[in-house]
Amino acid sequence: MNPQETTTGTADSPLLVERHGRVVTLTLNRPHRRNAMSTAMLGQLAHELGRLTERGRDAPGALVVTGAGGTFSSGADTREPDWRDLSRRAVRRACFRTVFSALHEAPFPVVAAVEGYALGGGLELALACDLVVAGEGSLFGLPELGVGAVPGGGAVHSLVRRAGRGVAARMLLIPGERVRADELARLGAVERTVPDGGALAEARALAASVAEGNPALLEAGVRLLRDSGHLDRTAALGVENGYWWQAASAANRDPSHADDQSISGHGR
Repeated sequence: MNPQETTTGTADSPLLVERHGRVVTLTLNRPHRRNAMSTAMLGQLAHELGRLTERGRDAPGALVVTGAGGTFSSGADTREPDWRDLSRRAVRRACFRTVFSALHEAPFPVVAAVEGYALGGGLELALACDLVVAGEGSLFGLPELGVGAVPGGGAVHSLVRRAGRGVAARMLLIPGERVRADELARLGAVERTVPDGGALAEARALAASVAEGNPALLEAGVRLLRDSGHLDRTAALGVENGYWWQAASAANRDPSHADDQSISGHGR
């Protein structure tokens, strides 16, 4: 095996980790449960995201998150013991939030590769990524009201911001409502659709092209994207200013980015 190609995890591990060059793929691996996210899976996800972030020069250039068996994720595992016990549910919610915070803080772009279903926490996981590639027949939904909950990981906020209040209301309030990937692509919540079965290959190709960039510039870019998109213009320009200087400094340290087309060459 090429030293730049590694795989960790066994067939029964809830999370598989693969590295191909500068792209790492995390695969939710509970296909018998449509990749429902157990507390153990969430803990492993949080651990792996922390490990990838801390690898310094060996950190990936981009990350792909996907699911095994033709489904992204059906959300939280409601068959876990004591599912309706409030204290246990609070623990699981904290695990979800740890994962989403880790994705937000990752210094590299994150691409979701969605097939089949992305429901509840699965939808929240996809929307926590910077880019979403989906099979055109994939279905997205928020079934929480039907199981005695409301979304707890930011899905409603993300949907309103990325696709609009109307589709967020439909998915949250109408029982059993599922929205296809091609509709979410028209609304802007999904960046790219492909024929069913092709999402992972497309996401990896997209991640590989992104990962070719200067790591410091990529980090500045993804942090600008995540930290300014929800702000008003004045606040967003303040955030942009900080990352502009960070990127300009990084470009000046890298001669390959010091020409007239580089970010440091723009007189903004």
